[in-house]
Amino acid sequence: MSGHFGFQFNKTICRWSLIVGVLLLEGCAGYGQKMNTTLGAARSGSLDVALANIESSNSGKDKDLLYYLEKGELLRMKGDYALSRDTWLQADAKIRSWEESVKIDPAKFLGKVGSFLLNDTTRRYDGRDYEKVFVNVRLALDYLALGNFDAARIEIKKMHEREAIIAEFRAKELESAKDEAQKKGLKATSFKDLKGYPVETLDDPEVNALKNSYESAFANYLAGFVYEALGEPSLASAGYRKAIEMRPNNIILENGLSGLDDRISNVRRGKSGVDTLFVVETGDAPAIVSQGFPINLPIPSNNGINFVWISLSWPVLQAVEPVLPSSIYVNDQAQPLVLVTNVDQMARRALADEMPGIILRSSIRAIAKGAVQKQMQDNSSSLGMFGLLLSAASSVSAVVTEQADERTWRTLPGFYSIGRSVLAPGTHTFAIDTPSGRVVKNINVSGSHAVVVLRLMGNSLYLAQPTSAATDDRMDTLQIPKNIEQSTVKKVRKI
Repeated sequence: MSGHFGFQFNKTICRWSLIVGVLLLEGCAGYGQKMNTTLGAARSGSLDVALANIESSNSGKDKDLLYYLEKGELLRMKGDYALSRDTWLQADAKIRSWEESVKIDPAKFLGKVGSFLLNDTTRRYDGRDYEKVFVNVRLALDYLALGNFDAARIEIKKMHEREAIIAEFRAKELESAKDEAQKKGLKATSFKDLKGYPVETLDDPEVNALKNSYESAFANYLAGFVYEALGEPSLASAGYRKAIEMRPNNIILENGLSGLDDRISNVRRGKSGVDTLFVVETGDAPAIVSQGFPINLPIPSNNGINFVWISLSWPVLQAVEPVLPSSIYVNDQAQPLVLVTNVDQMARRALADEMPGIILRSSIRAIAKGAVQKQMQDNSSSLGMFGLLLSAASSVSAVVTEQADERTWRTLPGFYSIGRSVLAPGTHTFAIDTPSGRVVKNINVSGSHAVVVLRLMGNSLYLAQPTSAATDDRMDTLQIPKNIEQSTVKKVRKI
């Protein structure tokens, strides 16, 4: 074996050793298993345990975007709105860093599609598109819980600006991925081209009907409600109208727009009660699992280019079983709820949009690994038994380092339903049916507008309950089907 080949061969060995070492340090993408433990604790009402799991999973390393996303959601369920807000503001800062980068030099991110040696789990997690937008939505809800409608308005404005940035970037990314795939001679550019991939999980009529993965009827309706509460009818009507476009033939959404002028007039004349928006959040965002499916790739060898079927790992969204209450009860009167946003569908659309880039990156890595394996196999005989062991190690490394990215914001609510009613100022009985029975609570509303947010998660119901003015707002954790005592919904400033 020549000195030059020996140098190249040893360098290749070192590279693959580094690959395996880094993979082991990364924990082989065990994010899904860790989050299942955290979610289990939250569903049982053990939020302190869930928060401890998040901290222990991120000890001794830099905190990434997902750390702030998951922690902020758990703190919100716990009722610590101020700390939840501060935590999500750190997540927002990371997303704004991504925004500034793609605005200044989008080619920097577009050029990354073929440059990763290991797998997508080693990439910095910048958040899926719908997650980036929901950071603003969740922040707005925190500000509403803290009684700060002006700050909620700022988050709504940031949300719309963020949507525009994402739209421009994704259009460029898709075009770049397709062009690069064509240059590399890749036959597969869509998840529909992957043999055995569960196409029906992404190619669904309701998913395909979504314009994109990041705009939601709930976010737009909430924007309309915030603008209305602040006395800005033109902006409110735009929010309501957008929500109707996304969820047509929805009576609650339509009433938000058609009754806007009368409601504004009544508030200004002092003839209105408390316009109360009920938001019922159920379920969780879907999990992503890594599964292997073959792809036909051009592998270079001494005999030229050969197309070979190679099994690679691809992200697959797991099915979600929704829990969708059809109504709540206010003073023993049924108040209808309507589903306005399905995060499961948004997540599927997001993954479908990401798949061309994922396929390109995975294919380029597989081609490079295939070429290295072929080189080792062709030259292993000259090294005897040691060569055979190295060849086998190379084959094993090529398999174990291919891991689809399972990271996603799991504690994010999966479904958003809303109801709306004008209540007299004061205390009212509130009830909701759950899989384990009916939960009853007294709420106190005042001012011109109020937002009541409930999170049904497993065997726990998390419901807003501000404490005294001298302390931070808190949430009750209800162990279904226990009844709990009175809470107060913080008032919205009058128009």
